[in-house]
Amino acid sequence: MITMKLIRIHCHTENREQLAACSLEIHPDLLAAYEEMGLIEIRQEQIYYEDLRRLKRILRLKQNCGVNTVGASIIVDLLDRIEELQDEIELLRRK
Repeated sequence: MITMKLIRIHCHTENREQLAACSLEIHPDLLAAYEEMGLIEIRQEQIYYEDLRRLKRILRLKQNCGVNTVGASIIVDLLDRIEELQDEIELLRRK
């Protein structure tokens, strides 16, 4: 019989909706593997919001689209870059 230990990750926030939106359960070995791959950074046993957001996007792509971890990481990087460029375009339009 195999037992699996999951780590529950959640944000500390005043807003319950935000807390529900960023809760996550993940196996510690998978979390360590993602850190080793450089996909997230764990500092003092904490994952900061941006890394948690990135992790959730990677897991969603893997689960819903059947993309492997490396592919999901590349897609997330590209999506982040697109968001940055959209923000930059909006800033330039306002000037």
